[in-house]
Order: sequence, then C-alpha cells, then structure tokens
Amino acid sequence: MIPSRTVSKKLGDLLIERKLINADQLKLALEEQRNKGGYLSQHLIAMGFATEADIANCLSNQYNFAYIPLKNYTIAPGVLELIPLKWIKIYTLIPLDKVRNILSVAMADPLNEGVIQMLQQITNCEIQVFISTYSELNEAIYKYFGEKLQDLKEAYLDAKDLGKIMTANQFIHTKKYEGPERRIYVRVDKELDVSFYYHGKTFQAKTKDVSYGGIAFFSNIFMPIDTNLVCKMHLKAGQPPIDVIINILRVQVKGGAVDVSDVEENSVQDYEIAGVFEFITAEDREFLVDFLKENIK
Repeated sequence: MIPSRTVSKKLGDLLIERKLINADQLKLALEEQRNKGGYLSQHLIAMGFATEADIANCLSNQYNFAYIPLKNYTIAPGVLELIPLKWIKIYTLIPLDKVRNILSVAMADPLNEGVIQMLQQITNCEIQVFISTYSELNEAIYKYFGEKLQDLKEAYLDAKDLGKIMTANQFIHTKKYEGPERRIYVRVDKELDVSFYYHGKTFQAKTKDVSYGGIAFFSNIFMPIDTNLVCKMHLKAGQPPIDVIINILRVQVKGGAVDVSDVEENSVQDYEIAGVFEFITAEDREFLVDFLKENIK
C-alpha cells in the first residue's frame, strides 16, 4: 500500500514560506482561480509569480514526491489506456507504469485529493505520485495522444456561458431553496441507468431525478456525505453515456431520513442519494442540456 501523505499546508502558503511569492501575488492568483477555475499553480505560473520549477521543487521538498523527467521515459501503450483521455488532459497528468496494484502517475499539482480519489476509483489501483512540470506533461500528452486530442472537447463552461444557459432555458427554479442541496434548478423525474465507481468496484443504480446541477439516485450501498463519485449516466438509447463526478450532499434511507453517523460504510440497504456535479465536460453538458429541454414539461 502507498503510504499516505498528510497535506498540512496549502501550496500558496508553502511558496510564501520559501519566499518564492508574496501575499499580494497569492491574493491576485487566488482571485484569478475563482474567476477562471483550474489550479492555483497554473495561475501563479501564467501570471509570472512563480516558475514551473518553483512549484515542482516546493511540492517535492514538502511531501517527498519524486521528480521524473518525462523526456527520458517511455510509457507502454497498455498503461496509457488505464486512465480515460479526458481526465488526462483536464487534470494534466499521465500514467507511467503499473506494477501489481500500484499505478504510477506523473502530475504537476498532486494536492487535489479528489483527483487522487478519482484515479483510485476508475483504475482500482493504489496511486503512486511523481512530480513533473506542466510543460513536460503537456508535451508528453501530445506526444502520446496527439491525434486523439483533436476530437476531445474538455473546456468548462465559464460563468458567463452558464448565465446564458440559465436565462435561455426554461428549467430554472424561480425560488432558490435553502439548505445544503442548493437546489436552484427544476428537476426532471426520470429513471436513468447510472454506473458509479466506489472503492475500486462498479455499482449500478437508477436515478430518481436529474437537473442541470446534479442528480438524485437510488443505491443499496451507503456512502458518506462529501464523497466524490465518478459516474457514467445514460441519457438516451444509442448515445454514449456522459461522464461526471458527483459530490454527495445528502444521504437518506429510501423513504425517510437517516442519521449517517449510525450507519456503517458499505452497509446494504436501500438509500436515496443526492449530489451536485463536481465536474462535467462542456461536451457532456451539451448532451445534458438537450436531454433536459426534451423532458421538462
């Protein structure tokens, strides 16, 4: 088993401690991240506040991630297929090697625990992280996937585009709900097939309802609130399923509430689980919008 690393400090704080950036620069980069998404490290580099080497050395020294020069490394085709290309491109990472149940992955910013969890779920492997730079990773990604990347749409909808869709399409709730679910979208009552990865296994489920913001589904497996699930959701017959990451916000026994502190993880019962889309590509979002347009009464 790969030894876990406790992420005790955020990247920005580490860079300030090492006098590689100052507080004002961190504030500007965080604001840029809030506006545009992505990793803080990407914005620090793009704004000229830190270099790729600064980021790599900082993470390597703090958390003992080994640096790997990708130009000198050859990756076997079978290993490259272990992680879907859309995740490779979106999260700027690449699989390197697999030995028994350990998959080595090169990343530029490994502090997002949700990404590591996602990789564990979809590969059913322990993840061994190596550090590389964004430039080296992008060069390797284009080297191995150049032709396939031409057809890949991985861009997020930005806030402006989201606003247009919310205004133009008539499935937005006029009343904003209070509480943890933050329901601001009309929900379509539709039973759809969903498969999700949890602790290295694939489970099948049926949706209760679907909205632009997330889904509710029935499952006989309990999972804690704030779990990230990698899911495939089948919207239409004959159309490939869309890939999403759902952040679980509500768990209850089917037909009633449950105190999650009293339920053991992986206990078998019928549960109703609701969550919001933590991640969905622009292409899959378009499929979802079309589906909602067709099914809202």
